[in-house]
Amino acid sequence: MTKTIHIFHSVFSFRTAKEAHVLHVNRLVIWGACMVTSVAFGQELSAYLNHDRVKMGEPVELRLVVKLPENSAISIEPYEKELPALRKKEDSQVSENKIVLELAEAFKDTMKRSGNKVTWIGSYSLVAWDTGKIVIPAQKVTINDSTFLFNETTFTVISETIGVQDELFDIEEGFATVPDELTLLQWLKTYWYITAGGTLLIAASIWWYVRKKNKGVVKIETVMSLKDRTLFAINMLDKQKLWQEGNLKQHYSEMSHIMRSYLSGRYQLNLLERTTFETKALLIQAGLPADTVETFMVILRQADMVKFANSTTDELNILKISMLAKQIVAETSPLEIESEERRS
Repeated sequence: MTKTIHIFHSVFSFRTAKEAHVLHVNRLVIWGACMVTSVAFGQELSAYLNHDRVKMGEPVELRLVVKLPENSAISIEPYEKELPALRKKEDSQVSENKIVLELAEAFKDTMKRSGNKVTWIGSYSLVAWDTGKIVIPAQKVTINDSTFLFNETTFTVISETIGVQDELFDIEEGFATVPDELTLLQWLKTYWYITAGGTLLIAASIWWYVRKKNKGVVKIETVMSLKDRTLFAINMLDKQKLWQEGNLKQHYSEMSHIMRSYLSGRYQLNLLERTTFETKALLIQAGLPADTVETFMVILRQADMVKFANSTTDELNILKISMLAKQIVAETSPLEIESEERRS
């Protein structure tokens, strides 16, 4: 059985641009041979997708189903990070480019029993970053020391720009009106208590210095907490408004770096060189709440769309990402009761 399947696979791999009809016939022969072989040995194999048309970056599920007799042994070597596929242009029947589909989640499988029959189900959650018609080649499975092939599957990926009409968020929105810049006199009138407090602080500092000057020099080092440093970095990044200068990718790259650095420091992890899928697994393992992890995944997926798919977005969505980042910092920061100053 294994040898027969390998012969069919070799036939499947042999194709040229001038023989598109031969390629189509070969695939029909492979599919028919697999079906005949499966029926002859009591197995039923099928592969299908939950969607035949998705947006770029939207997950699609590939499900592999095998119905076989009880006490049968089945095994498969799942892909871990990427699944190889082919991309075919919409106006071409032959030209195919090799691509990879990103695994949004790890491969899952389960077994169901019904009478003397057993149904094995395996599933991949896949994300495509290329547009066009995507062909997922036939997947291999071993049943009772014999190798079988599932049918190949296809779906279409379309490209759409992220904007107000294509919301990625399902949260309550709240924004404050940004006032015009205040003059110095207006600022003093509005924030007089800050001026008064500052004056008192300066006076107290001078008194303290004069009283303690004969007891040695005391050095005061202001230490910002991890929470304050992260919020400060986010605010400074927003003030730069890099997207207005055509540097949208740089803005999202720095935002991703700030949040990965914060979570790495907070939970003693190394997330700077991890993929989105690896980052999600590490955060769940570290004990973060599921809704907090999903909020962070929204930020990373938005950054991936801009950096790798050249998507564009508006200022409203950019500010929403900043709000989500600050929300994560607030939710994951402990109460800070230690003094922010230490003497050395």
